[in-house]
Amino acid sequence: MGIPSDDVVVIQKAKRPGEPCVITVNCPDKTGLGCDICRIILDFGLYIKKADFSTDGIWCYLVLWVVPNSSSTAVKWSNLEKQLLSVCPSCSVPYYFYPQPTCSSPAVYLLKFLCSDRYGLLHDVTEILSDLELAIQMVKVTTTPDDRVLDLFFITDNMELLHTKERQDKTLKQLQAVLGESCTSCELQLVGPEYDPHHGISSLSPVVAEELFRCELLDKEIRSQALSPDMAKLKNANVTIDNSLSPAHTLLQIHCVDHKGLFYDIMRTLKDGNIKIAYGRFSPATKGYRDLDLFIQRKDGKKIQDPERQSVLCLNLKVEMLHPLRVIIANRGPDTELLVANPVEKSGKGRPLVFFDVTRALKALKICIFSAEIGRRISAADREWEVYSFLLEENTKFQFSNMAAKNQIVDREEKEVGIVIIRMPQGSFTPRSSAYLDALTQEIEKKLQRALASPSLRRNLLQELFTDIALEIDERAKDIILSGEDDAISPAEDCIYDQLCFHDVLADYYVWVPESGKRILDLIVQLWSQSFASHIFALLFHKWLFEVQLDNSEVLLRFSSALVQGATNVFWIDIQSNMRRFESLFIYLLEDVALESTRLNKIPVQVQRDLYLLLSRFIFFYNKVDKLESFFRQLPVFPNAFLVGGPADFFVIELADQLQKLKVEPVLLHYFSHIKVLQGMELRMATSTRLKTCLYSFTSPGGPMYPTRVVRHAAWDALDFLFPVGRYPRHLISLFFRLLYPWYWPSSCWNFVMDCIKAVLYSLFGLIYSSLEKLKRPKF
Repeated sequence: MGIPSDDVVVIQKAKRPGEPCVITVNCPDKTGLGCDICRIILDFGLYIKKADFSTDGIWCYLVLWVVPNSSSTAVKWSNLEKQLLSVCPSCSVPYYFYPQPTCSSPAVYLLKFLCSDRYGLLHDVTEILSDLELAIQMVKVTTTPDDRVLDLFFITDNMELLHTKERQDKTLKQLQAVLGESCTSCELQLVGPEYDPHHGISSLSPVVAEELFRCELLDKEIRSQALSPDMAKLKNANVTIDNSLSPAHTLLQIHCVDHKGLFYDIMRTLKDGNIKIAYGRFSPATKGYRDLDLFIQRKDGKKIQDPERQSVLCLNLKVEMLHPLRVIIANRGPDTELLVANPVEKSGKGRPLVFFDVTRALKALKICIFSAEIGRRISAADREWEVYSFLLEENTKFQFSNMAAKNQIVDREEKEVGIVIIRMPQGSFTPRSSAYLDALTQEIEKKLQRALASPSLRRNLLQELFTDIALEIDERAKDIILSGEDDAISPAEDCIYDQLCFHDVLADYYVWVPESGKRILDLIVQLWSQSFASHIFALLFHKWLFEVQLDNSEVLLRFSSALVQGATNVFWIDIQSNMRRFESLFIYLLEDVALESTRLNKIPVQVQRDLYLLLSRFIFFYNKVDKLESFFRQLPVFPNAFLVGGPADFFVIELADQLQKLKVEPVLLHYFSHIKVLQGMELRMATSTRLKTCLYSFTSPGGPMYPTRVVRHAAWDALDFLFPVGRYPRHLISLFFRLLYPWYWPSSCWNFVMDCIKAVLYSLFGLIYSSLEKLKRPKF
């Protein structure tokens, strides 16, 4: 007796791409059911856009609107339905009258293989296991001296079919396809009683463990550190409790920044606190924020009246929203170790897909993993944590003695996992490097004061200062600035290029220690209208503007406008010299600002538009055409968009204007070599004509562009590739117009004759070579 199981979980798939799927759960209630459902949804790579749920204490009804976290995520809806059914209490009448047996732990299997090492191997294996719905419980990965890896995966099967030969054969077959011919051994077997699910990580030192498992950031630490916009928003998360609106329930209201798995983090905290939810609404995100209204009770059905309990509940929720994951990079002897920790539910389950996301981030950064391990650890507060340990191998891009590389890894983890990760600890420069950077700051301040006091020498002094901060750091200074201390976690800058300049390091220093740059900033403001003042501001304070919280909207508008102006000037310096000294600034503005909506929304909309147009002009020069698709999705709102068109139209218009301004031949050729990526873009007729006219202006000698022969040919190639229709009439018209420039006739005839001779010679050489090859072939 009961309701059919088909009606317990109903999944209504989206009718059109981009629309959410609707999951309805209608079953008996139990404490923690919402947490279990959210965990499964997160495990299947889904994001909850909004949700409604209600219960009378006996029966519950949940409706969730979900979308895939990534467009590449292929959701197995039938398997999702089975997983959701498995956590729902039985709908039969005996369920209410007889005690239900506790679920036994799933069987654990050992997957062991030996193969050749390569970067990304661990993630590829993890991806296969995730597709097969095999959950990783523990991992032990080691690299042998002959560059082979021995991997031990302790896994469980969410489908509970791994005991069958068919399921085992399918698993091994897919793994061997990924491992390739270098795999000499691949085995799968049931583990024995020696398996310890609470196996710890012995390499975790007490100092690192203390930093990793701190339950909260102290207020004095928060005040002494520069918070990123994400962290500042999280710190301002609002959690309130009200007992006046309902006679039987406590109203819990949460307003916080959105992140991947937010609903799961909140439900997990309430489940571990034995809190029941009677009614709840999870509103859609608005400008990156979420609002939750929950009517809750204690397990005994009473309201939460005790102020101390209310305070503890609010604190626990804020801590989980502030940093659901902890990431730290430490030194283990001569090696670099990446540690990731996430809290474990009281039921013993950890956050899903953490290992998958971390290995994906390391693969994207092309970092090889020397060894990896998953273990459990009980913190000093008697809380269980799941700890992921990775020993990383250095490569040409990531020298881990360089503090910059370490912070880049943490940033990548943040993007891949989809939440704001707290850096533990928040980083402090070593006394030696701090003293050196303080001395540099004082020298910059002295030169700015001299410029302020000497109007006649002002321009020369500012130009000298700009040149000084743009210089590459010499080896002696690198040893001082980038030196780290044993067993310490080094601070970092986001720039990780072969050429490290003083402005790269100082920009990070003024983020970590904002007080050091305050006096310099005040002096720059007084010199605002002078040449090179905006250049210096852009190089030294571009990160400070987005990482340090500014509340004055007028100051923010002034500084952000100056940043765009200064960045424009320094990028043009790179253009004129055909060098990329300021590539770090461009990449920060593109990848960490323009492609990160949280930081982008910090500056006024008008400056967002100016920044978008600025990056459009230089994105080819700095070789970032692979970011165009993401770049187009972040287009700010333009008031004239209905006249101009979409993101591609704005981009192409700026690109055409940029080409008209370029006078450096190698740079022009570089732009023409990349312009072919525009093929296939949907452009309005006016935009397409504008680009065609721009390219055509480079195909003829003489004014107004006066292109060289190499540039003319590159322009013809680009024009014919992007606009193949009408190419022959264009060439014929161009030939007639060349008659208007008689002084070019001798050189044109000479080049035509030389090209014909070369073509004939190449044909003859090809014919001779093919004849010789035929003679060498054996005759049968």
